[in-house]
Amino acid sequence: MELSSALLSPQVTAIDEAAAAFVKQISELNPKINAALIEKAYRFSWNAHREQLRKSGEPFLAHPVAVAIILAEQKLDSVTIAASLLHDVLEDTAITREKIGEEFGEEILLLVEGVTKIQRFQMKSREERQAETYRKMLLSMAEDIRVIIIKFADRLHNLRTLKFLEPAKIRQIAAETLDIYAPLAHRLGMAKIKWELEDLAFKYLYPAEYKDIVGKVVASRDDREALVESFAEPLRQKLAAEQIEAVVIGRPKHFYSIYRKMLQRNKPFEEVYDLLAIRIVIGSISDCYHALGVVHSMWKPIQERFKDYISTPKSNGYQSLHTTVFGEKGNIIEVQIRTWEMNQVAEEGIAAHWLYKEDGGTEKVSRDDRSLSWLRNVIDWQKDLTDSNEFYEFFKIDLFHAEIFIFTPKGDLISLPKGATVLDFAFAVHTELGVHCMGAKVDGKIEPINRVLKSGMTVQILHSSSKKPSVDWLREVKTAKARSKIRRWLKTAGRRESIELGKRIIGAHLKKFNRTTAFMEQAPFILTSLGINTLDRLYEMTGSGDLPVARVMEFVQAKPGRRFGPSSVVSRLVRTFRGGKRNRGVLVGGTDNLMVRFAKCCNPIPGDAIVGFVTKGRGISIHRADCPNVPLFMEDEDRRIQVSWEDSEAKKYTVSLSITGGDRPGLLHEIAEVFSALGVNVVEGNLRTKGQQATASFTIEINHKNHLKQIFRRIQRIKGIDNITRTKELADFSDVEDV
Repeated sequence: MELSSALLSPQVTAIDEAAAAFVKQISELNPKINAALIEKAYRFSWNAHREQLRKSGEPFLAHPVAVAIILAEQKLDSVTIAASLLHDVLEDTAITREKIGEEFGEEILLLVEGVTKIQRFQMKSREERQAETYRKMLLSMAEDIRVIIIKFADRLHNLRTLKFLEPAKIRQIAAETLDIYAPLAHRLGMAKIKWELEDLAFKYLYPAEYKDIVGKVVASRDDREALVESFAEPLRQKLAAEQIEAVVIGRPKHFYSIYRKMLQRNKPFEEVYDLLAIRIVIGSISDCYHALGVVHSMWKPIQERFKDYISTPKSNGYQSLHTTVFGEKGNIIEVQIRTWEMNQVAEEGIAAHWLYKEDGGTEKVSRDDRSLSWLRNVIDWQKDLTDSNEFYEFFKIDLFHAEIFIFTPKGDLISLPKGATVLDFAFAVHTELGVHCMGAKVDGKIEPINRVLKSGMTVQILHSSSKKPSVDWLREVKTAKARSKIRRWLKTAGRRESIELGKRIIGAHLKKFNRTTAFMEQAPFILTSLGINTLDRLYEMTGSGDLPVARVMEFVQAKPGRRFGPSSVVSRLVRTFRGGKRNRGVLVGGTDNLMVRFAKCCNPIPGDAIVGFVTKGRGISIHRADCPNVPLFMEDEDRRIQVSWEDSEAKKYTVSLSITGGDRPGLLHEIAEVFSALGVNVVEGNLRTKGQQATASFTIEINHKNHLKQIFRRIQRIKGIDNITRTKELADFSDVEDV
């Protein structure tokens, strides 16, 4: 909307005229505003910014005024609009927070401070900046969700006036918009904001592609609109005949959305078939399903493209029926059917909660509102993460994942990322249920904790108070919430319980054989022999079952300094590891019940040629045959042992990847989409940029070597990727120092 010159007049004498014109404009957009509060905020902002200019040369006041108008157009409440007028005051003027609090109260002050915190934060690298910007934003949103609504309007106006900045700054702001703000708007269900953010950022980041798509859309508009109308008109008549009151309109496709579909499907503009789309907006839910039947009676549906988001809403609160049908002459039309209320939520998202109601009040967001469940979960688990890059890695998976919907036995729906397991579901329902999970009934069939779930399944968690988390559980979960809760338990209750249990187990055996004094005297010898650093760690390993108590008692009954000859080293150490951790898919000498560990220096996976070596206190160490460290041990015949891959069970294996390519917005998102589509669990990730070049490193869990080949092929198809390699982390040899 054009800003009246009266709103921005630099003359002090014109402030009365400008304030009156501004309040009038806001009142026309939103008749229920508190005019006195809005005028007071306008005058305050006028005086605060009166000497400042924007890069475009216009008065600085133009920006907060434009942001306020965007929010008024969305029918936001007076407090939000007033805070938007003041959102740059703390950042760009000498006015203090105390002054704002004194003039406008605590509620508006908190909103202004929340937006300011996001703007002030700067980090050295792009990935750190992304991680901490997200984090600051989340914490501010936890105080009041309107903080992010103001920030979206602020970013939207900045994008509309971006041409006045330096090229490097333009690219930075546009890239940050695609990487952070647009996905977050989508997660909060704010479709209208998301579309404009994406299209404006697309315009500046990819000007040639933007111009090409806009030209094709404009050139084909008449034909496309005629085709949509030829579909819509008979549908209107049929709905009227069925006494269904509905509005049938063409649904515009946005430029960046078209561009993304062209890239994802590797198809030209003309073959992106869902450019043709209509929306049916209707009075009631029952009429939605009635209208769906009408559509399917008139045209043949494509069964696999039907989605019922009314009975199973998305996690951001989105509800609608989606179907795709074959129209006349083989044209394919995408149809959305929803109520007026659903349409408002779909376009405004979380902002819909702050729209003015007929009684003049506002409906604030309930803590139980499902559209905020994702935000509450992220804020909860981020407390356990101190590393910014680790936080960003988990956050982007939660931000970009495809959703599945799982039923509880009572019929409640739980939203999870694609690839989530029974254990993820248990933690999503309740932390205590997750901690004590021992499996589940999935559609009536008993399944283990690592069973991967699919949409529509009904899951009943089986639990036992004696069941407790282990480090291996971290390999079996997809969601950040489950990882966070498992880690927290392992760090606190789990470790303490294991230590206390280990003390009781060892104490009982020592008392039985009257060896308590001998144990304390021989403790240093026992710890050295087992390769353990502290007594607490010894108790912990015994309590968790990683170290059999019989093995500890062997040393107590032996004399200090006793040495074993080379010929008995392997047999004695192998006996130590029986009954320890499961070997995770490796046969040792044809046996599958020995404790093994995969060497971090080469990370072998099924399909690799492997060799095994017996280590002190840590089981059988498995290396790739081509590992540079293998020659260090090959001469020690006593420690070499025959190993091979077991084919009977599906396991998870860790692999490190290095990916290089041209730096561009959305690159990390597209890599994450490949991992999600192929059910890959990302253990660790990092992205470094230098100039126009980006290097990403990931540690991922895969099933087998063919799985890895699929990952390579999919990532190599991403635009701009130069190379992907499997890395060998040889910087240190800590993995083999105890062999």
